[in-house]
Amino acid sequence: MAKTADWISRRAGFGFSLNDDPISESQWFARARQSISKPRNYTSNHRLKPLLESAGKGLSDEDKKTYSGITLGLKAGIVYRAQLWREEERLLQENKKLQQLMIDKSVRPIWLSTYRRADFCVNTDADFANRLWLFWLNYFTVSESMNNLPCLPNFQEMIRTNMFGSMSDLVFKAVTHPAMILYLDNQDSTGENSRASKEKWTDNGTNENLARETLELYTVTPSNGYTQDDVNGMTNILTGWRVVDWDNINELRFEKDYHEPGTQTVLGKKYNSSTGKGQLQRVLRDLTSMQDTAKHLAFRLCQHFIADHPAPDHVTQLAKIYLKHKGKLAPVYLGLLDILENLEQTNDKFLNPEIWVYQTLKAFDIDVPNGVPRNWNFNPSGIDSVLRELGLLHGEAQQPNGWPEVEQSWLSNEYLDRRLRFGFIIGRHYNYTSVTTETVKNNGLRVEQLQRFNLSPHTQNVILGSQLPIQQIVALLCSPGFLRS
Repeated sequence: MAKTADWISRRAGFGFSLNDDPISESQWFARARQSISKPRNYTSNHRLKPLLESAGKGLSDEDKKTYSGITLGLKAGIVYRAQLWREEERLLQENKKLQQLMIDKSVRPIWLSTYRRADFCVNTDADFANRLWLFWLNYFTVSESMNNLPCLPNFQEMIRTNMFGSMSDLVFKAVTHPAMILYLDNQDSTGENSRASKEKWTDNGTNENLARETLELYTVTPSNGYTQDDVNGMTNILTGWRVVDWDNINELRFEKDYHEPGTQTVLGKKYNSSTGKGQLQRVLRDLTSMQDTAKHLAFRLCQHFIADHPAPDHVTQLAKIYLKHKGKLAPVYLGLLDILENLEQTNDKFLNPEIWVYQTLKAFDIDVPNGVPRNWNFNPSGIDSVLRELGLLHGEAQQPNGWPEVEQSWLSNEYLDRRLRFGFIIGRHYNYTSVTTETVKNNGLRVEQLQRFNLSPHTQNVILGSQLPIQQIVALLCSPGFLRS
């Protein structure tokens, strides 16, 4: 009898519906490989118009037009950011309340980005591609800074549509995106010998945040042994990349007048600034071609999909593929699928809160909650509010290294209590009911349904022994077997 895809769909995807017949493991892998080899069907379908039409009350036609624009267009996010900034100045001058404005510039962009992710992860068959998307959003973490959140929806869409190309192109697009430029304070980074500095257009100097994270998090990592001189060289190369929002111009630019002229040295190699933005492209090509970057990316992928402490052989295998294909990412993903196909099927990888929620919704055929936020208060009708409460919401990470991938960081009394409280609303709250939850409320879960989660006999007995059928839902969701995949 052929293996079902139940285990792998949870380990490398978003699970399955209890009402659907299992598909075979070979079918799942064939679908995953197809999404990597021919990604156009995935990248070209942004699903935005029907998604915004399905949103709850609170979105005007103008809102829908704006949100579509700032998701699909880089410049639209910059323009919208400038509009909100000007509106904030006007309200402050008139001594008027800023609450709705703050919702528009901070809460709503995060909601929009989260609502889209949930729709893709729960409502499409692109399991593996969507997991890769979540992986890269954490790899290139962006959180709120300098009013950058209106640019966040497009940043996330940029990652989704560019993650099948080369590592050098992806890193370049990530570090030069307005959301990242603003987040890591490159906006005002000005070369000491630039025209802007010499002619006293600004008092700003250089800021090394983006340069340091490019070396530390996105490419070679500190294991490479780079020095402060290398950080300084990278910092100078990044000067001049900024969001221009003056004189009715709103766009991302490489501003040569703010760029440090001359030759910079990074890891022993010299990069001349005479070609402008080509200087950054060249250094990133070199950084992403290095073995340290290959090992780092391979480790991060293995840690997300395979184990908190990946086997060195798996990391080496992916790193070799990366180097062989000169940083092209699709062959690395296919290599990862080969490893996953030969893994022992044990439930030993703890699900982070976002993946756990999406697997919950899919298991019980629950629609993604579509509530539109009106304030900062917790509201179970909004998927962004739920994920914020559970502890993982992209756009709100405290540090540039993003959210943790290991069980130790999520397995605490506080976080488990939050999951328990969320589990109690499944089948009870109007946003979390379905034909499936009603069936469970009336008849309870069946043994054959529980067996699909690879649960131990003891865990199955505990769940089926719950006093009320509805209690079986939360018992399943918070069981060791469901918390892990």
